[in-house]
Amino acid sequence: MKEREKLHLPTLLSVDALNSMYHFDLTNKVTRGELHDFYELVWVEKGFYYVILDGERIVVPPGSCIVFAPNAFHSGDGTTQATATVSIVSFDSSSAAMQHFGNRVFTPNEQQHALWARFFADCSRFCEQRGRGVYPLEHTGERELQVLKAELELFLLSLYAEEGHVEASNRKQYRKESFARIAEYVKDHLAEQLRLSDIAVACSVSETALKSLCREFCGCGPIEYLISVRVATAKRLIRQSGMTFTEIAVATGFGGLHYFSRVFRARTGMTPTEYAKAP
Repeated sequence: MKEREKLHLPTLLSVDALNSMYHFDLTNKVTRGELHDFYELVWVEKGFYYVILDGERIVVPPGSCIVFAPNAFHSGDGTTQATATVSIVSFDSSSAAMQHFGNRVFTPNEQQHALWARFFADCSRFCEQRGRGVYPLEHTGERELQVLKAELELFLLSLYAEEGHVEASNRKQYRKESFARIAEYVKDHLAEQLRLSDIAVACSVSETALKSLCREFCGCGPIEYLISVRVATAKRLIRQSGMTFTEIAVATGFGGLHYFSRVFRARTGMTPTEYAKAP
């Protein structure tokens, strides 16, 4: 008997776990900034959702959704009063196809809207949010959990071919303001042993965005920018203050005199003593 040919079905996109599910009225509320290692989908039921995503302002209108990629820092914009009612689901996925969704805004059609509504309704029917986790209800079995998995995957697959868009209004202005925050933070904390992660968290951006903003506005990476600010500040203190070189080394974050002198000479072509004596 001739062997039957089979059509093997691929798994383009798979959801591995649910992490949280929430329904919020954000009216008049200030949302905290957050960064996490999973995907988060925010569906805007009514009103407008305003968010700063890696230093850029995005407006998500009613009937639309935004998918935050893992490790993308996002927060309320801090200036516009929130008016949104949202449903939020966060989840794990190791599928490469999920890169299509990262940090994008989608405006689903009626069919896609119905898919999402059914999925979120079943989330509430089969599970509950307790603390920071999602737990099945007493009557929920493997069948119901697989239904949730299939419904969310079907909704995401329906969006997969969509182009999506990110609202770009005020983008340049917000990037300028984001870099201004970075510059101000570096200046105010120059004496500290700053790490990229410290600066990124304090300025509400990811490390990737921090590097991008430094490249855009000062033509170098954040470490080079930090060193240049330290050297420029040291030059001013040498000329305008009565501080010793050791005190200047500490005040500008170099720590010790030897390291300070070595970097200062590499950047200026002179030792601190030579610079102090130069006309």
